[in-house]
Amino acid sequence: TDIFSCLTPDLLHQLHKGVFKDHLVKWCLTHAGAAEIDQRFQCMPDHPTLRYFKKGISTITQWTGREFKEMQRIFASLTYGAVHSEVTAVARAVIDFIYYASYPSQSTETLRRLQDALDTFHQHKEIFVKLGIRKHFRIPKIHMMEHYIALIRAKGTPDGFNTELSERLHIDFAKEGYRASNKKNYIEQMVTYLTRRDAIHKFTAFLIWTDAIPDTATVAAGAPTWSIAKRAPWPKTAVRTLINNHGAVDFVPALQAYLNAHVPKGCVTASVYDFVDVYKQIIIDIPSPQRLTDETQRDTIRATPGHPNPGRKKSEPDHFDCVLVHEDGVAEDVGIKGYRAARVRVLFRLPSWFGCTDTLAYIEWFTPFKPP
Repeated sequence: TDIFSCLTPDLLHQLHKGVFKDHLVKWCLTHAGAAEIDQRFQCMPDHPTLRYFKKGISTITQWTGREFKEMQRIFASLTYGAVHSEVTAVARAVIDFIYYASYPSQSTETLRRLQDALDTFHQHKEIFVKLGIRKHFRIPKIHMMEHYIALIRAKGTPDGFNTELSERLHIDFAKEGYRASNKKNYIEQMVTYLTRRDAIHKFTAFLIWTDAIPDTATVAAGAPTWSIAKRAPWPKTAVRTLINNHGAVDFVPALQAYLNAHVPKGCVTASVYDFVDVYKQIIIDIPSPQRLTDETQRDTIRATPGHPNPGRKKSEPDHFDCVLVHEDGVAEDVGIKGYRAARVRVLFRLPSWFGCTDTLAYIEWFTPFKPP
C-alpha cells in the first residue's frame, strides 16, 4: 500500500496560503521592498469588483482565503515594473496555476494549461537564487504542485478536497456560538446554542417538505438576484438636480415614455418639478455563466455624482458605472450577442402617486455593437 496516495490537493493551505502568500508574496516584498509594493496597492484606482488595500499588504497580520483571492486578481499586473521581468513571469505562472487548479471541471485542455503554468514557473524560478532571495526550492508545498495533475486524474477536481469548506464552519460552529453567549462559561452555552439552531433547521426543513411554508431559498436557475438599500440615501431629490448633477439630460421624456408603456392608466405626467428617491448603488449576484457551480459573482453598480469634501479630504469623483443590458433576443452565456452597453446615471424610485413601485434606472445608451 502506498501511504502517499492518501494525500490530496488542498487549494487553501497549499496554494493560496502556501505557495502564494507564504512564498511568492514574501519573495516579491523582499525583492521590490515592502514600501514599493504597498504604494502600488494604495495607488490602485477604485473599482467595485476589486478590493482596495488602502494600507498596503505588508502590515496585514491575519489573512483569510478571501484576501488571498482578492490579491491574486491584481498581484501579477501590480508588480510589473517593480520587480525583475522573470519575477513577474513567475508571479503570473503561479497565479495561472492556482486559477487552473481551482476549476470546478477539468478537461485535457485545462490540464495541459496547468502543466504549462508549472513549466513556466520552473523555467524562471532560478531568478530568486540569482537575486539572493532563495538558496533552494526544496519546499514541500511547491513540490506538491508536481502531483496536482496526477491527483486530479485519479481523484477528481481539487475543490472537492479544499479545506476552505471546513474553515467556513469555524464561523458557524464556533464564532457565532461564542458571540451568542455571555462570554462566561461559554462552552456549555455554545453547545446549547448549536443544539437549538440545529433543531430549528430540522423543523424548518420538515415544514418546507410538507409545503407548510414556502422554500424562500429556491431561486430560478440562472436568474440574477439583486438588493438595494431599504432607505434611499437621497430622498425627495429634485429632477432638476438629476439633470444637472447626474447628467440625466433626457430624464423627463424617458420617464414619461416608461409611464406610458407600463402605467397606461396613470394620470400623472412627468415634469422637471417632480421629486424622486435616489439610491447610490445596487448589488447584483450573477450566477456562473457556464452553470458549472452554484457560486455567484457579486457586482456593485454605482450611480453617484462627484462632490468636494471639506478639509483635507480628497474630493469624490463621479461614479457612473457601465453595464451590459439584455436588450432583445436570446443572450449568450459567453459573448455579447443580445446585449447593449450603457452607462447608469440614476437609480431611483417614484413617489406613490405615480402608481409604480418598481426600482428604476436611467441609463445612457452607447452605440450598439457591430460585427468587426
